[in-house]
Amino acid sequence: MTDVQPGAAAGPGPYPQRGRCPGDAPQPERASASGYAEGAAPASAAAPRPGLGERKGPDGRAGDASTQEAPRRVAFLDVARALAMIGVVLMNAPFVVFSAEMAGERDRSTLTSLVDTGLSLLLSGKARAVLMVLIGVGAVLAWRSAVRRGGRPAAVMARRYAVLGLLFGVPHLLVFDGDILTHYALAALLLVPLMPLLTGGSRVRPLAAALVLFAAAPFAELLLHSLLPSHSWTTLVVQVPQTLGFFCVGAWLARRPELAPGAEGLPSRLPVVMLWTGLALEVLGYGAMFAADVFFPMEMGADGVPVLGDDGMPVVRPGSSLLVSLASTLMGGGGALFYLGLVWWLVRRGRTAARVLGALAPLGRMTLTVYLASTAVFLAVMGPLEGEIPLLAQYGVALAFFVAAAAFARVWSGWLRLGPLEWLWRSLTYLRPMPMRRSGPVPVPGPVPGQHGAGGPSGPPVSSEPQADAHR
Repeated sequence: MTDVQPGAAAGPGPYPQRGRCPGDAPQPERASASGYAEGAAPASAAAPRPGLGERKGPDGRAGDASTQEAPRRVAFLDVARALAMIGVVLMNAPFVVFSAEMAGERDRSTLTSLVDTGLSLLLSGKARAVLMVLIGVGAVLAWRSAVRRGGRPAAVMARRYAVLGLLFGVPHLLVFDGDILTHYALAALLLVPLMPLLTGGSRVRPLAAALVLFAAAPFAELLLHSLLPSHSWTTLVVQVPQTLGFFCVGAWLARRPELAPGAEGLPSRLPVVMLWTGLALEVLGYGAMFAADVFFPMEMGADGVPVLGDDGMPVVRPGSSLLVSLASTLMGGGGALFYLGLVWWLVRRGRTAARVLGALAPLGRMTLTVYLASTAVFLAVMGPLEGEIPLLAQYGVALAFFVAAAAFARVWSGWLRLGPLEWLWRSLTYLRPMPMRRSGPVPVPGPVPGQHGAGGPSGPPVSSEPQADAHR
């Protein structure tokens, strides 16, 4: 159930040799819908945009968010980010430290096979695709905020992702070759010059850009694999076009009217459309994978063993590689739309499910810290037992870690604005220490008297361009 190297069945994004990828980075309390690396600018830099973020006072006069109610986070995006991070780190657990089953020291039981296969079908590649989409969502919202304040959004965005890759990604890659922070940083730096295009013109422009990138991705991967030496770091490069495509899907979502200020009370069928469209794309993805096996079967030797190439890997025909890449895009993109649509739909309903999911929102705002901490915990707890610990025990350790992490995130966010690594990241991005202590109560998903936003009766109003939203 591991993501594999290009040329075999895989999900979207790079396919490390030993694992999967992290979650996204958290946001401050007043940041709006943002993705993996998005957050808020210093409060002193906030300047409301005329006509946006206005609130009516008791006397009926309009006032901006600095004097009236502050904009609040989009609940379903925080929840989706938390769930996606749980998925990718759960997938990481058996590959940060090899299980006994993977080392051949223990046979798989029926229960182990059922759990492993079920988690693979539900999470493999799909949770990672959700994170990629969220990067695009946050990039658009933060870019607009920086433009509104008259800043230099390209410079801030470039500095932020350079810090992400160099300070967090590369050191983590040296410890765990399943790291994806480095890949996300590289792809996001290439996204910077595309931002004026994605934030201007028709709202469907980002979606058109995504389709172009998805169509080119299989051929780019095939070309880059032929040009680059076979190495674990090559996956950081060959999957960039596909990753940029998912970023563009997020940019399209960020520009939808459902995430515009003042749209919180409007009905929308978009969550349901995303849900069913995602299911359809997943079916097409499995069809493409089946076609790859039928039309381009693996070459077998006379002894029934797959023919190996110079790199020691089974020979894969170019047609098979193209279809597998297409399948990974369809299944990953379908999974991202399905899960985002499902979470959005549940949160909008404003019932018990929305309240339960809302408890994960603080975790969704502290995912950089929690992700890197997961690797440290897995190495410390399971490292001495590498090759001996059963796979089910590894999943148990991962789940216990997330219970503790969710409790930690909830307590921490009640007192402080940012997680420890998020604070360091943002301070280096803005070249000055960011404020940490909260000046007011922490906003949490729950009933908002008189308002029915993206979260329905129990969800907070949508604010797609908060006054303090900017790149970290």
